[in-house]
Amino acid sequence: MSIKTICYLSFGYPTIEKSIEMAGRYIEGGCDAIEVSIPPKDPYRDSAFLQELYRVALAQTDDYSKYLEGIGRMTEQYPSTEFFFVLYHEVIMAIGAEKLGEFCEKHHIVNVISGDLHDPEAIAALRKHGVKLARSVNYKMNEDDIQRCINTDGFTYMQAFPSEGQYVKPGFEELETCIRYLRERKVSEPIYCGAGIKSPADAARVKAAGGQGFFVGSSIIKLYDTPEKLVELIREYKKASQN
Repeated sequence: MSIKTICYLSFGYPTIEKSIEMAGRYIEGGCDAIEVSIPPKDPYRDSAFLQELYRVALAQTDDYSKYLEGIGRMTEQYPSTEFFFVLYHEVIMAIGAEKLGEFCEKHHIVNVISGDLHDPEAIAALRKHGVKLARSVNYKMNEDDIQRCINTDGFTYMQAFPSEGQYVKPGFEELETCIRYLRERKVSEPIYCGAGIKSPADAARVKAAGGQGFFVGSSIIKLYDTPEKLVELIREYKKASQN
């Protein structure tokens, strides 16, 4: 049994048109879903690598209506592919939760990941349009994060592997332990794992630990200039998740 291969697309990097082209390459490689970000102006939660992608995109345009227009064209070009958003609170509020909800409903985008969206009115506006709000948890295993995962109607984004020097809650050093605990706590929606996945072997580790999907990002983004290698790498990730 395979698990879901989810490819990350930093929309607007290096241009909007290039992003749409890369989505096609992801699909050619066999990904099951594409996670789409719109660049925030204050990416305080992300790595230096992702911050640079956002900077390049925003240098092209900081008009979020142009990002939505491009994403809309992308979803229409690839209607059989599942797309979902990963968005900062800042971006959601800049677009407007109602407008974003309408966009998601029109383009069949069901899931939105936001690690810092806690505004009840914005959440209600999104849910009015059928959006499910995914929640995230990491190796700190913070109780507030766990409660949000229990209560949400979207999937749980579990950090795949801790970064060097990161705090890890004692007793939760292994991904399998974290996933098992979340299930014991009645997290009932799918658990997808991201961050720290650098090779197909890591995808196999996620599958062995009980994850139902995995996110791959930087390792394929770095191959944008060699699309044949990018497609082949995605195929290798997918194969590893099936064995």
